[in-house]
This record gives sequence, structure tokens and C-alpha cells, in this order.
Amino acid sequence: MNMRLHITYCSKDKKTGKGEIPAIERYDSSRIREVKELADRKEKDFAILSGKYGLIPSEKPIPEYDKLLRKEDIERLLPEVKKFLKMKKPEKVIYHTKKVEGKRKPYFELIKESCKVEETDFEKRIISQDT
Repeated sequence: MNMRLHITYCSKDKKTGKGEIPAIERYDSSRIREVKELADRKEKDFAILSGKYGLIPSEKPIPEYDKLLRKEDIERLLPEVKKFLKMKKPEKVIYHTKKVEGKRKPYFELIKESCKVEETDFEKRIISQDT
């Protein structure tokens, strides 16, 4: 089976409110919704790379939070991201991102390193829109 996992990073813009709601609803980002729709159309799995929680399914309920992934956070989140990849066992990870620079760089480094350690094929796809 050729299982591909489509991933994009989280969004600073989030819907406010107490309690937990699915990540796909919490993140207020057209980029995230578009990558999810692409994965759904292709009947492929989709996950979001969170600066706080690591790699999570889009339906995972999460509370409101504000945590930008920084380079020093990579080591802390690496085990969680690897655990998710071990569980899903994708043959290939397709990471959707705008140009890898600035605040997006640690997210890219985390998912790329996780794929390398788990010996999972990795593809970066540059997208033109970012929210």
C-alpha cells in the first residue's frame, strides 16, 4: 500500500474559546484547510505540525494556545513526531510549506529530521498561499 501523509504546520491565528475543539477547527488558516482538502480528495492521511503538540491528526481536540516552535524545541518534540510516524507508517511524507525561512524553519527541520530517523521518504512542496 502506498500510504502518503500530507502535513502542514500550524497557524498563529486560532479560533478563541474555552475547551477543546478539533485542530482543523481551532487553526484559523485557509492554508491548513486547503492542504486537508487536497489530502481528502486524494484519499490520503493528513496531519498538522503543532509548535506545542508535535504532529497531530486534524481531528484531535486541542485547547486554545500560543506556542511558536523554536529551534530549541525540536529536541523536545522529536520523540512525539517520530511516535506519530511509527504509528501511521507512511511510505512518504509530503510537507506543504511556504518558503522555508524565518519562523517556518524549525517546523521544517523537525519534520525532515523525524522522517530521516524513521527512514520515511520526504518531499517538500512549496505553496504560494500562507495564512
